[in-house]
Amino acid sequence: MPSRSQRSPQERDARSRVVKRVAEQPLLRGSLVQMARTCGKTGCRCQQGEKHVSLYLAIRRGRKRTMIYIPSALEETVRQWVETGREVEELLDFISQQSLDQLLQQKERALGRVIAPSGSWPAI
Repeated sequence: MPSRSQRSPQERDARSRVVKRVAEQPLLRGSLVQMARTCGKTGCRCQQGEKHVSLYLAIRRGRKRTMIYIPSALEETVRQWVETGREVEELLDFISQQSLDQLLQQKERALGRVIAPSGSWPAI
């Protein structure tokens, strides 16, 4: 495993940002979904086509996908938590790609092959 100083500045920054976000901010790995529904009450405006709009969090609980109603009072908080989750996923994807590049370079060296410049590996 390379030492911190051997990593690119971008990778060091991404790792620092992941650790900071995970340690300091709540996060959710899910999506916000806006749903429009009818309630079934006779005489309600939704019966004439003006449906009730509400926000749900689509998330996995174990292996099961579920929808959780989000009251309007919590909407902004949940939006921030979902955004933090997305940022962490993007940073982890970047770090994973950097690690894959390192693995492929080490593999080429171990096999005694010429090492291609970073970023030019074929898609797997």
